[in-house]
Amino acid sequence: MTLITLTPEEMQFATAEGQRRQNYNQARNIKGRNNGPDRGDLSLQINILGCIGEYAAAKYFGLIDHLFTEIAPVRDSVDLPPNIDVKTGAKHSHRLIVKLDDCNTKIFVHSTCEQNVVMLHGWRYGYEVMKQCFVQDPVGNRPAYFVPSSVLKPIDELRDFLLDLGYAK
Repeated sequence: MTLITLTPEEMQFATAEGQRRQNYNQARNIKGRNNGPDRGDLSLQINILGCIGEYAAAKYFGLIDHLFTEIAPVRDSVDLPPNIDVKTGAKHSHRLIVKLDDCNTKIFVHSTCEQNVVMLHGWRYGYEVMKQCFVQDPVGNRPAYFVPSSVLKPIDELRDFLLDLGYAK
Protein backbone atom coordinates (compact mmCIF):
# COMPACT_ATOMS: atom_id res chain seq x y z
CA MET A 1 0.00 0.00 0.00
CA THR A 2 1.10 3.52 -0.73
CA LEU A 3 -0.17 6.53 1.21
CA ILE A 4 -0.98 9.56 -0.96
CA THR A 5 -1.33 12.99 0.62
CA LEU A 6 -3.57 15.44 -1.17
CA THR A 7 -3.29 19.11 -0.31
CA PRO A 8 -6.45 20.98 0.73
CA GLU A 9 -6.49 22.54 -2.74
CA GLU A 10 -6.24 19.14 -4.41
CA MET A 11 -9.05 17.78 -2.21
CA GLN A 12 -11.16 20.81 -3.08
CA PHE A 13 -10.48 20.33 -6.80
CA ALA A 14 -11.47 16.63 -6.64
CA THR A 15 -14.57 17.43 -4.58
CA ALA A 16 -15.66 20.09 -7.08
CA GLU A 17 -15.31 17.57 -9.93
CA GLY A 18 -17.40 15.04 -7.99
CA GLN A 19 -20.10 17.67 -7.49
CA ARG A 20 -19.96 18.61 -11.17
CA ARG A 21 -20.39 14.96 -12.17
CA GLN A 22 -23.33 14.56 -9.80
CA ASN A 23 -25.04 17.68 -11.17
CA TYR A 24 -24.40 16.57 -14.77
CA ASN A 25 -25.81 13.09 -14.16
CA GLN A 26 -28.88 14.33 -12.27
CA ALA A 27 -29.71 16.97 -14.89
CA ARG A 28 -29.73 14.24 -17.55
CA ASN A 29 -31.39 11.53 -15.42
CA ILE A 30 -28.38 9.24 -15.84
CA LYS A 31 -28.89 6.09 -13.80
CA GLY A 32 -26.30 4.76 -11.36
CA ARG A 33 -24.29 1.80 -12.65
CA ASN A 34 -25.00 -1.66 -11.31
CA ASN A 35 -28.19 -0.48 -9.57
CA GLY A 36 -26.22 2.07 -7.55
CA PRO A 37 -27.75 5.31 -6.31
CA ASP A 38 -28.07 8.10 -8.86
CA ARG A 39 -29.46 10.90 -6.67
CA GLY A 40 -29.00 12.27 -3.20
CA ASP A 41 -26.19 12.36 -0.68
CA LEU A 42 -24.96 8.79 -1.19
CA SER A 43 -24.64 9.28 -4.93
CA LEU A 44 -22.78 12.56 -4.36
CA GLN A 45 -20.44 10.88 -1.87
CA ILE A 46 -19.69 8.12 -4.38
CA ASN A 47 -18.89 10.66 -7.11
CA ILE A 48 -16.63 12.68 -4.81
CA LEU A 49 -14.90 9.56 -3.48
CA GLY A 50 -14.19 8.38 -7.02
CA CYS A 51 -12.69 11.74 -7.97
CA ILE A 52 -10.46 11.75 -4.89
CA GLY A 53 -9.15 8.29 -5.81
CA GLU A 54 -8.57 9.34 -9.40
CA TYR A 55 -6.70 12.46 -8.27
CA ALA A 56 -4.50 10.47 -5.88
CA ALA A 57 -3.60 7.94 -8.59
CA ALA A 58 -2.90 10.70 -11.13
CA LYS A 59 -0.65 12.45 -8.62
CA TYR A 60 1.26 9.26 -7.83
CA PHE A 61 1.74 8.36 -11.50
CA GLY A 62 2.55 11.91 -12.62
CA LEU A 63 -0.54 12.03 -14.83
CA ILE A 64 -2.28 15.14 -13.47
CA ASP A 65 -2.44 16.60 -17.00
CA HIS A 66 -4.74 13.71 -17.99
CA LEU A 67 -7.14 14.10 -15.07
CA PHE A 68 -10.87 14.81 -15.47
CA THR A 69 -10.72 15.29 -19.24
CA GLU A 70 -14.24 14.04 -20.04
CA ILE A 71 -17.32 16.17 -19.48
CA ALA A 72 -19.94 13.49 -20.15
CA PRO A 73 -19.77 9.90 -18.90
CA VAL A 74 -18.61 7.59 -21.67
CA ARG A 75 -19.17 3.85 -21.42
CA ASP A 76 -15.88 1.90 -21.12
CA SER A 77 -13.80 5.10 -20.95
CA VAL A 78 -10.73 5.18 -18.74
CA ASP A 79 -9.71 7.50 -15.92
CA LEU A 80 -6.03 7.73 -16.85
CA PRO A 81 -3.92 6.66 -19.84
CA PRO A 82 -3.24 4.25 -21.27
CA ASN A 83 -6.20 2.21 -19.91
CA ILE A 84 -6.41 2.77 -16.15
CA ASP A 85 -9.69 2.67 -14.25
CA VAL A 86 -9.39 3.76 -10.61
CA LYS A 87 -11.86 2.12 -8.21
CA THR A 88 -12.11 3.82 -4.82
CA GLY A 89 -13.57 2.41 -1.62
CA ALA A 90 -14.68 4.36 1.46
CA LYS A 91 -12.72 2.22 3.94
CA HIS A 92 -9.14 1.00 3.82
CA SER A 93 -10.41 -2.52 4.56
CA HIS A 94 -12.57 -2.54 1.41
CA ARG A 95 -11.71 -4.78 -1.50
CA LEU A 96 -11.31 -3.76 -5.13
CA ILE A 97 -14.78 -3.81 -6.70
CA VAL A 98 -15.01 -4.42 -10.45
CA LYS A 99 -18.42 -4.52 -12.11
CA LEU A 100 -19.42 -7.66 -14.01
CA ASP A 101 -19.72 -5.72 -17.26
CA ASP A 102 -16.44 -3.77 -16.97
CA CYS A 103 -13.91 -4.12 -19.77
CA ASN A 104 -11.50 -6.95 -19.01
CA THR A 105 -8.54 -5.27 -20.75
CA LYS A 106 -8.51 -2.29 -18.39
CA ILE A 107 -5.97 -1.90 -15.62
CA PHE A 108 -7.89 -1.58 -12.36
CA VAL A 109 -6.23 0.43 -9.59
CA HIS A 110 -7.59 -0.09 -6.09
CA SER A 111 -7.64 3.03 -3.95
CA THR A 112 -9.38 3.86 -0.70
CA CYS A 113 -10.10 7.10 1.10
CA GLU A 114 -11.03 7.11 4.76
CA GLN A 115 -11.08 10.34 6.79
CA ASN A 116 -9.18 12.14 3.98
CA VAL A 117 -6.36 9.55 4.04
CA VAL A 118 -5.90 8.09 0.56
CA MET A 119 -4.17 4.76 -0.06
CA LEU A 120 -3.29 3.01 -3.30
CA HIS A 121 -3.44 -0.72 -2.60
CA GLY A 122 -2.40 -2.23 -5.92
CA TRP A 123 -3.56 -3.09 -9.40
CA ARG A 124 -4.48 -5.87 -11.82
CA TYR A 125 -5.75 -6.27 -15.35
CA GLY A 126 -9.46 -6.98 -15.55
CA TYR A 127 -9.00 -10.43 -17.08
CA GLU A 128 -6.88 -11.37 -14.04
CA VAL A 129 -9.61 -10.56 -11.50
CA MET A 130 -12.84 -11.04 -13.42
CA LYS A 131 -13.22 -14.61 -12.20
CA GLN A 132 -16.18 -16.43 -10.75
CA CYS A 133 -14.37 -17.02 -7.46
CA PHE A 134 -14.51 -13.24 -6.76
CA VAL A 135 -18.21 -12.72 -7.58
CA GLN A 136 -20.28 -11.67 -4.58
CA ASP A 137 -23.48 -9.73 -3.94
CA PRO A 138 -23.25 -8.46 -0.35
CA VAL A 139 -25.96 -5.76 -0.63
CA GLY A 140 -28.37 -7.64 -2.90
CA ASN A 141 -29.16 -7.07 -6.58
CA ARG A 142 -25.67 -5.62 -7.23
CA PRO A 143 -23.27 -8.52 -7.97
CA ALA A 144 -19.67 -7.62 -8.77
CA TYR A 145 -16.14 -8.94 -8.46
CA PHE A 146 -14.82 -8.26 -4.95
CA VAL A 147 -11.07 -8.69 -5.14
CA PRO A 148 -8.92 -8.84 -1.98
CA SER A 149 -5.84 -6.62 -1.85
CA SER A 150 -3.71 -9.71 -1.26
CA VAL A 151 -4.04 -10.72 -4.94
CA LEU A 152 -3.14 -7.29 -6.33
CA LYS A 153 0.24 -6.35 -7.73
CA PRO A 154 2.22 -3.60 -5.96
CA ILE A 155 1.33 -0.10 -7.15
CA ASP A 156 4.98 0.83 -7.74
CA GLU A 157 5.19 -1.89 -10.42
CA LEU A 158 2.47 -0.09 -12.37
CA ARG A 159 4.24 3.25 -11.96
CA ASP A 160 7.46 1.70 -13.30
CA PHE A 161 5.51 0.20 -16.22
CA LEU A 162 3.96 3.59 -17.02
CA LEU A 163 7.39 5.22 -16.85
CA ASP A 164 8.74 2.66 -19.31
CA LEU A 165 5.85 3.43 -21.67
CA GLY A 166 6.49 7.17 -21.36
CA TYR A 167 3.21 8.03 -19.62
CA ALA A 168 4.29 8.68 -16.03
CA LYS A 169 6.65 11.45 -14.95
